[in-house]
Amino acid sequence: MNNDIGQFTVLRELRPTIESNLARHRAESVQWRPADIVRAEMYWGASASTLTEAAKAALVTNLLVEQNIPLYRRDTSSGEGGAWASWIAEWSSERTRHAEAVTDYLVATRSVDPTALGRARAQCMTVGFDSPMNGAHLLRSLVQVAIEVSVSSICLRNTADQCHDPVGDRLLGCIVADQELHITFFENLISAALDVAPGLTVTAITEVVMNFQLPGTNLPGFARSAMLIERDGIYDLARHVDEVLRPMLAQWRVFERTDLGGGARRRDQLADYLDHLDSQTAATARSHAHVREHANALRAS
Repeated sequence: MNNDIGQFTVLRELRPTIESNLARHRAESVQWRPADIVRAEMYWGASASTLTEAAKAALVTNLLVEQNIPLYRRDTSSGEGGAWASWIAEWSSERTRHAEAVTDYLVATRSVDPTALGRARAQCMTVGFDSPMNGAHLLRSLVQVAIEVSVSSICLRNTADQCHDPVGDRLLGCIVADQELHITFFENLISAALDVAPGLTVTAITEVVMNFQLPGTNLPGFARSAMLIERDGIYDLARHVDEVLRPMLAQWRVFERTDLGGGARRRDQLADYLDHLDSQTAATARSHAHVREHANALRAS
């Protein structure tokens, strides 16, 4: 296929994939309301939240990211209507539902100061935050969103283990189930884009992967939250490589394609970058092992 076509042409070529995936999403998605799962009276009389500090940090960060994605991704539609506009509307609505549900849960369980949380949400809504790869470039935006939603899904799945609360388990399970459908939609769209414009799409994948930062990196308090999330195993570089990047790249058959043209050079850069991440992951694992050994030796002495 043509490696030089523009993004609006790509979007038009993707219409059949968008339509079929929108129909699949509507058939498989389960409708639910936050009030069906979280009610304040469930926690009346509770002395304190059962959530760990890492779980609180993960949920607050996810909440702030969730509520902004429908806003700062709105330009991705590139002026197209039809099934694509319908998908953007439905996806945004579901993300907003997630934000509302997490807010209700955090407040009901007394895991946050409602005033401080409201202030943080208002700040994000007013000032906003952006991703290094956000903007008018359709393919980059699609790849960025696919990775971001996958990161969020893994974070929430692991956060559920630290809630120690069946209500939290059920709530996060509902959100993750929605996100898995979202991931499938975007992964299928990118697979189709690789057939329409392989060189352009692989270039977009490489640019996003090599510049990716965790969603919300410039949010207030993110550094502390990221430290807690990594420390308690909710999300770290090893998970990013092994549970997000490599499975996605394998599904897209990025390293098997022979039709990339000039995009082959960018694919080679991507392979080198993954090797670099593997080295970083191994070095971090050795460092953590050394710290544990030192701590065990001190306890034994």
